[in-house]
Amino acid sequence: MSQHNADALKAAFAAADAGDPGPLVALYSDDMTWAGFTLDGSLRLYSKGEFLEAFGVLAKLDESRNEVVDCEVIDDELVVAKVRAYRRLGSEELDITMVMTHRFVDGVVTRGGDLVPSSFEKFWATVGIAA
Repeated sequence: MSQHNADALKAAFAAADAGDPGPLVALYSDDMTWAGFTLDGSLRLYSKGEFLEAFGVLAKLDESRNEVVDCEVIDDELVVAKVRAYRRLGSEELDITMVMTHRFVDGVVTRGGDLVPSSFEKFWATVGIAA
């Protein structure tokens, strides 16, 4: 089951990058909580709606991509994904690998979290975009 979850995660991110967010939205449980970061690099808990709303900031950029480059499957429920995140606004670029953890229950993500390198918040501070 875990490899199936990893494959679903990769496919959902690929679809979102191609302009179809449906599979990614469906992959996250409606009552999911996510321990994530803000644009200034601080951490907070997000509901599914808040988590998906935060992706709206990407529309303010000239270019953005998220690609799952590797997944590690742990036991039956956990998938750790290394995600290449590319962002560009004007001449400012961010090209990082972030780590996202996912707990799957019955084929959907119920809990998760991510961590980014410090260049993430430096990029957002430089381009002057806040959520």
